Amino acid sequence: MAIVRLTEALTRKIAAGEVIERPASVVKELIENSLDAGSERIDVELTAGGTSSILIQDDGTGMDEADLRLSVERHATSKIHTEADLDSIHTLGFRGEALASIAAVSKLRIVSCPGEGRDAYALTMDAGHIEGVKPEARGRGTTIDVRDLFFNLPARARFLGTPRTESLHANRVVQRMALLAHQVGWQLVHDGRAIFEAPAAACLLDRIGQIYGVDVARALIPVEGRRGDISIMGFVSRPDLRRGNRRDQLFIVNGRLVTDRGLSFVLASAYRGLLRPGGYPVAVIRIDVPPDLVDVNIHPRKEEVRFAESRQLQDSLAASLQQALSTGHVVAPVVPETDTGTTSKASQIREEGSKALSFDLRTAVSANTRAREAEKVRVTGDRRVIGQLQYTYLLVETLDGLEIIDQHIAHERILYERLKDQARDAGIVRQLFLLPVRVEVPFETASVLSAHKEKLERVGIALDEFGGGTFLFREYPRMLADEQSQRGFQELVESLAQAIEDKEDLEGALFDRLLSEMACAAAIKAGERLTMTEAQRLVENLMTLDNPYACPHGRPIIFQLSREELDRRFRRT
Repeated sequence: MAIVRLTEALTRKIAAGEVIERPASVVKELIENSLDAGSERIDVELTAGGTSSILIQDDGTGMDEADLRLSVERHATSKIHTEADLDSIHTLGFRGEALASIAAVSKLRIVSCPGEGRDAYALTMDAGHIEGVKPEARGRGTTIDVRDLFFNLPARARFLGTPRTESLHANRVVQRMALLAHQVGWQLVHDGRAIFEAPAAACLLDRIGQIYGVDVARALIPVEGRRGDISIMGFVSRPDLRRGNRRDQLFIVNGRLVTDRGLSFVLASAYRGLLRPGGYPVAVIRIDVPPDLVDVNIHPRKEEVRFAESRQLQDSLAASLQQALSTGHVVAPVVPETDTGTTSKASQIREEGSKALSFDLRTAVSANTRAREAEKVRVTGDRRVIGQLQYTYLLVETLDGLEIIDQHIAHERILYERLKDQARDAGIVRQLFLLPVRVEVPFETASVLSAHKEKLERVGIALDEFGGGTFLFREYPRMLADEQSQRGFQELVESLAQAIEDKEDLEGALFDRLLSEMACAAAIKAGERLTMTEAQRLVENLMTLDNPYACPHGRPIIFQLSREELDRRFRRT
């Protein structure tokens, strides 16, 4: 076929297809323009999920008639003027494609005013062609009305979801954009009903509370760090708060929401051994770097970036996350009674705290017995075990008050860390059983074990298969062998098989999963009585770890009650 020059109308549609995927794409591009215009209030109204109408109003710096006409031309922008500006982009938009692309596949009307005392003008377009510009009444700011999206591009319209689906996508965009500017007030209306409202917030944490709820905001850990010209600030969730996907993980680089595999990998690595497999943390992390070290001109949607010093950035983020997750902030606190009625989770935490403080007569008697025994116990740290509650929780006196430690989870964390250290240093040391341990498993489990015996050998387990679902444990990690023999291998082998099914390779997550399952199976169980010496040794071993606050599956190990909280509960203050 002969080479021909495409028509202007066709090139506009092709360009629009790169930028505008669905109504939510329109919402994102127009909100970016509103934020660049310094808006303090942004209102979004959708009809039929945005397929019928998208109306966005702001109070930012508007446009006069000349700028209004120019704004809908391709590659026309006020954000950059020279090639050198590409090396120092401070705005969300800069390509000059958004309005032109939207106009090419819709019926567009823009009303804008540059300020009080200035004239407002309305521009109307149909499929990229200006139909007219005339004076209009409006205060400072811009109103954009996008109707009949993709009316002239039926191939794209056929792939849109239901109005409800499209409104959910748009709602997610508005909420994510609201995290970029907590000082801006927001409202999203769908088919006449407000589905999201967020007044201007004092800080990022307040905005997170508006979007995700007070419970989530309370379960976040602050992240801060600075290395050279790199500044990191934000929040990540404690291990007891997790999601089933990465949807609530946001990276904001120089004020722009970006997707970056390297940053996502660093976040996942920081939680390795803290979260149950299949769980993902909540994260809102702001990263500021010199603009000339970030290339945002990668894709028309401006969601992908390229870093000039990606390794340094990833190392900085890793150090900041490690510091945040290695502090007492990881501990889930007991919520004071003054917060009664605020959230259901708070009520649950208070109930658990109350149960932990309720002693029956038998517990009190055994506590007195152990108290006498405690006089002989050598305390080498600043934590002293004063009792065991229901043979499950250790009551620990500290300089600041009282800690309640789950003995099973604490022991699990200790064993897990020792296994990891041994595997990293010289490999896991095995113990040969004189009498191999025999287990029988279902056919599905047997097939998994048979196909992946080499993976189990990497974590110190040697199995012999005898057919019919029967296996013999010949070797097992030495540090766990005695304790695991006391507790049995049946449940363990099934949990290991499930871990292998969930993860196909041994690198990274699967290796940690297998170690955590082995540590969990060998650890002291709830209901097992410990002597005061054993309990004290357990607590002191726990506190030598870099992270003693959550188990490899993500459950909290320690609940804290400060002296001030105890005094308040007993009305001493």
